[in-house]
Amino acid sequence: MPHPNGSVGNPVTVAHTFEEAYSCVGMREIEYFSTTGEPLTATQGIAGDGVTPTIVLRGQRHVHGRVCAACWGFMTSCTGERIGQAVSPLDEVIDDAE
Repeated sequence: MPHPNGSVGNPVTVAHTFEEAYSCVGMREIEYFSTTGEPLTATQGIAGDGVTPTIVLRGQRHVHGRVCAACWGFMTSCTGERIGQAVSPLDEVIDDAE
């Protein structure tokens, strides 16, 4: 991660930029629900390259995916993880979390 062209997945509507979301997540967890009703937490992370900022999307039992600036606003991450069910609702709670 990241791919230079971002995700190849379908776009989802987001009102905030990745930078706004990443800043809001900060060093704390944001708790919210996916579109399927699963409790999720979002935290800041760094991609395997040691440089690229990511938002880590954790569910009840596992990490659902990681999203970077290139794949923010898409249904699928740069690495092929399905993230739309987690990105869209995270975008919606950003204003409330600030």
